[in-house]
Amino acid sequence: MAVSRSCPMRVVVRDLDAPFEDSPTEYIEWVCESLGIVTGRDVNKTAITVFRVIVEKSDCRYGVSSTELAEELSMSRGAVINQLNKLIECGLLRKSGRNYTLRGGNLTRTMMEIRGDFDRLFERLEKAATYMDNCFGFPMENKLYKKL
Repeated sequence: MAVSRSCPMRVVVRDLDAPFEDSPTEYIEWVCESLGIVTGRDVNKTAITVFRVIVEKSDCRYGVSSTELAEELSMSRGAVINQLNKLIECGLLRKSGRNYTLRGGNLTRTMMEIRGDFDRLFERLEKAATYMDNCFGFPMENKLYKKL
């Protein structure tokens, strides 16, 4: 599914060890931390909490409103919207009307769509690199490694 964005997607990818514990909550936290959603300022891991509640309450047809989330989490609606915007920016959520849902309808599809975004981005980056190699006169080498 193609997603139009008013602002570019921004994701920081961190290669973290998966949780030892088989717990959906631990895995949600790991996904969020791996995608760089948690910043030093978010000491309470509010974005993870908002994302976890959306995953738990999400209905791919209707989603959850920011007001419902604010009431559920005892947070101001503005604080919730700030976290929702962060989750949209990294590609995990989409907004449909007043409600927020997982971008792909479920977690697996959402991850597949984010991977597709990365694939398209890196195709464009590789084309730009080829163009720059030609401009700077670098030798064109299609193989990543030369045989010794």
